[in-house]
Amino acid sequence: MDSARAMDAQRALWTLVWFAVISVGLNSWSAWAKWPGFAIVAPLVTLVGLVGVSLVWVAPHRWDSRLEHAAVAVAISTVVVTYAPSMLAERFFNTDAAAFNQRATWLLAHGRNPYSAVFHASNLALNHAASFWTYLLNGGHVDQVSYPAGAFVLQWPLQVLGVTRLGTNWLDLFAWLAASLLLYFFSPASTKWLAPLLLLTTVFTFSFAHGGTDALFVPFMIIAAYRWDDFVVARAPGWTRWVSPVALGVACSIKQTPWFSLPFFVVGIAMESSLLERKPLRDAGRYLSWVALPFVLFNLPFFLWSPSDWLRGTSLPLREPLIPDGQGLVTLVTHGVATTLHPERLQFAAALVLLLLLWAYVRWYGALKSAWLFALPVVLFLPSRSLSSYLVDFVPAALVAALSTRRVDAHTPHRPWVPWTMIGATLVALGLMVSSFSGSPIGLRLDNVSVTRVGLRFTTMRLTLMNHTNDAVRPHVLVQVGSSHSVGFWTFVGHPNGVVLDAKSTATYELRAPSAMYTPARHESWLVEVTSESPSFVVTTGTLTWRRGPTHPLSSP
Repeated sequence: MDSARAMDAQRALWTLVWFAVISVGLNSWSAWAKWPGFAIVAPLVTLVGLVGVSLVWVAPHRWDSRLEHAAVAVAISTVVVTYAPSMLAERFFNTDAAAFNQRATWLLAHGRNPYSAVFHASNLALNHAASFWTYLLNGGHVDQVSYPAGAFVLQWPLQVLGVTRLGTNWLDLFAWLAASLLLYFFSPASTKWLAPLLLLTTVFTFSFAHGGTDALFVPFMIIAAYRWDDFVVARAPGWTRWVSPVALGVACSIKQTPWFSLPFFVVGIAMESSLLERKPLRDAGRYLSWVALPFVLFNLPFFLWSPSDWLRGTSLPLREPLIPDGQGLVTLVTHGVATTLHPERLQFAAALVLLLLLWAYVRWYGALKSAWLFALPVVLFLPSRSLSSYLVDFVPAALVAALSTRRVDAHTPHRPWVPWTMIGATLVALGLMVSSFSGSPIGLRLDNVSVTRVGLRFTTMRLTLMNHTNDAVRPHVLVQVGSSHSVGFWTFVGHPNGVVLDAKSTATYELRAPSAMYTPARHESWLVEVTSESPSFVVTTGTLTWRRGPTHPLSSP
């Protein structure tokens, strides 16, 4: 009876996979206006999904493995036939990261150092580039390569082969397909359904097909997570011992996000070595040297080419005052629930929580060995930059790690002072988080907003700022409309180089909107955001509701 129930459970899970195929087919039904071929593709995909659901329940048990392979093949084919037409029709990137990688690859192919280049809208495949810039608290935006060299070196072969039109998007989609196959083959039989189901999940595939450059490191993170504890097992196959650190080094050579996982892999190797009565420091050092090897191979040529440019580019996300953005805790201020944010305090809180997680990892290693990669996104939820990709990109690798590593029963000596210390550190982190949203350094009052005659675009607004601090402030102004990305800073009329608000002073300014600053839809939420680099803060008006009309265009909720 238990065997029959287990079989039914597996069939139910694979039914979800085929149902996801049906959903993609149904969702593609209305896309025929973009590509007439969808008039055939959409019903065909839907039909294949319906047949798959039926076969899961009526086919003999001996066909199970063949049906599973078929489901993966259908999932990959479904993604290709439903995403490729729209990708072929696109002329512009949907993220500045993808456009930057494309431009960097072109520069490399033409013998120029990508890290020394300043990127302008005119040489990037971005439509209305101001809508895609990553803005800074100081009123500027990121205009240079800000990733390690692997982000564009791995794309260089496509450039050589002539794939020059939105090549970054094609590489990222291919990387995600490869990651899904790795997840499928690395998973035990009972969980193989996870791979095609995640592949058909739009939170991954839509992003990775439309400018989500994180896709490139995902397959390498999966390989790094697969049986990573074999590194210290003498009897393990040779390839599983070195492939994990090498893959992790490649992942770290693509983006900074995998860097946060490095301490946990290294500490985990030391813990495994200790349990096997080996030399923990030696094994951890050997693992770290294997990680460093591909990172050095990718990046050393660019470091030697121009050390200062390479250091400035790769450290930019950790060094520059990027504007708060994302789906994490920072949502409270970007969506107007809180009206003040001190970004540096959130960063300190996140760093403290990262240390707490690492501390807990060592203390409760037996429980967290298979779970720490699931917990790591909690840390990335806290900083002032917590984009959705940071919160989900580790999930495929976390699944592989949880399903492939050995269970251990590791107990540490009882130290009563450790839990109390951790509680104290947790309270400090919570205090930093709370204080991040309190103590407004300036007051902000929106006096008036003017729009074009037909009311589709902002033209000017009048803003009163009150500096409550003892220091002069150099304010910069943005407007956030609904869920759309900000299209740039407003210009102070009569002050093209910006203004300085003296300590303990109040001033009213007239500001001019960026050219592409559209007004909200009727009853849509929006807010005005004032930023400053030194001191570092963001202050908003709180949520406003747009009401079309020439006399009272704005109101409170």
